[in-house]
Amino acid sequence: MYKVVIADDEAVFRKYLRGVVDWEAEGFEYCGEAKNGMEAWELVQREKPHLALIDINMPYMNGMDLAQKLKEFNPDMVVILVTGHSEFEYARKAIKIGIEDYILKPFDEEELLSALHQVKNNLQKTIIGQHQEQEERQLWRESFLNLLISGEYRDDDEYILHQMTKFDFAEYPAVFQVISVEIDDLLHEWEQLNDIRFKKYIISNLLMDLVKPEGRQFIFNGPENRIVSLLQFAADEDHEQFSLKGYNQLFMLIRDRFGFSISIGIGNAGQGISSIRKSYMESVIALKNRISTEETNIVHYRDTATRTSNVGFYPSEMNENLLISLRLHDEEEIRKQLAAIEHYIRDRQLSGDYIHMILAGLVSLCLTYIYEIGKTVEEIFTPEFSPFQEITNQPTLKEAFEWITNLYTTAMKYSKSVKHSKSAKILAAACEYIQNHYQDSQLKVEEVSRSLYIQSRYLRRIFKQELGIGVSDYITDVRMQKAKELLLAGHNLKLSEISEMVGYGDPSHFSKSFKKYTGLPPSEYEVLHKK
Repeated sequence: MYKVVIADDEAVFRKYLRGVVDWEAEGFEYCGEAKNGMEAWELVQREKPHLALIDINMPYMNGMDLAQKLKEFNPDMVVILVTGHSEFEYARKAIKIGIEDYILKPFDEEELLSALHQVKNNLQKTIIGQHQEQEERQLWRESFLNLLISGEYRDDDEYILHQMTKFDFAEYPAVFQVISVEIDDLLHEWEQLNDIRFKKYIISNLLMDLVKPEGRQFIFNGPENRIVSLLQFAADEDHEQFSLKGYNQLFMLIRDRFGFSISIGIGNAGQGISSIRKSYMESVIALKNRISTEETNIVHYRDTATRTSNVGFYPSEMNENLLISLRLHDEEEIRKQLAAIEHYIRDRQLSGDYIHMILAGLVSLCLTYIYEIGKTVEEIFTPEFSPFQEITNQPTLKEAFEWITNLYTTAMKYSKSVKHSKSAKILAAACEYIQNHYQDSQLKVEEVSRSLYIQSRYLRRIFKQELGIGVSDYITDVRMQKAKELLLAGHNLKLSEISEMVGYGDPSHFSKSFKKYTGLPPSEYEVLHKK
């Protein structure tokens, strides 16, 4: 609805204008009237109308002077002069200085409505044009800011320097710092684009209210649905005194009042426009390393820099043992193996990228097992289930392993519920026998098969078909797992004692077998894996 004011020194005419049309029905809000030019000027400043109907002949300030003043105050305001025949020439002059229209007294309802409809059309065109111009400027600004974080320019690029001035950057050079914000669990909501836009709108507005640097802040939509906060400080001391508490407040407000979670990555500050790209990339690296930190959703690059080079050495035997436990439907052992992998990651403070590689490998291993038993992911879970996206979207290591544990146990329980073949039952019985007799140094394939009243050749075939390994390999695997537990249990056992406890009569033979299995002698393994 458009706001309108009236100025005329004749009370009768003001009353006539008030009632001659239904202003609200025509899309106008009647905001007030004035009996002279000075009152009209005060009224306009207070109400800021879209339309002013003013008489030319008024005391204190005539209509011509008032019209000129109104146009200087707001060039987009529509001014219509109301005049008698004798002032017709004045009205013609007024048109030349930007007055949109005039109405000759006396006039009827139809003439006024015709003028109002024309005003409405012009106002709509003006507002649409302003919105389009604003949107174009916003898109242009956003494209330019994304160019700055992309690094696709030279420091002395005249276009860049010109655009920075155009978009209100302070004089070059300056200190810049980039902070990136990501909405957690965004992949779960990829269909709800309106919700995502709304959340980004909330974040951007809160950033403007909460973050107040001594300088400037530019907030824009960056790559991969990130909201980017680019800070510009006039000097080093301004940056050094700047507090990040606004970002802490942002995180808490989003979580407590709006019911969703965000992660914030903070890059280091640097000199010159070339530092913008560097700081942005640091903020992204900080976000990627979010999974390796449990304390906070706000991660500073400087706190993760030491982790980025930590790739460690992930033992393949961990995945092999996990797959065996999955094939044996041993839920307790599955949980134990996954807990050991999580402990391995935490103990070595691995980088975010390396953690995600390990997690993706664990997902792939479980999917391999699902296809191995002749099923598909859709049969066990849902058609919409996207495991690699799901694991990537887990914000913390704890949540990632909770999700993976659920993935494995769900697959295991589904497989277990399927009617087992005779060979699967023999396999389970054989594994149970080995678990109970691995300490016997004389334990061989033949003894296991005799206990089950089957031929050893048949038992070997079952192990190969069901587990992908031989019976002897399985016996060795059980013994090595028990040996590792004993080495790390802190009982200060002698090598000969451990050797005997896991079924090796000769400690030397045990040491060789252990090194072949783990890649390390028992003593080195113990030192390396103990905290």
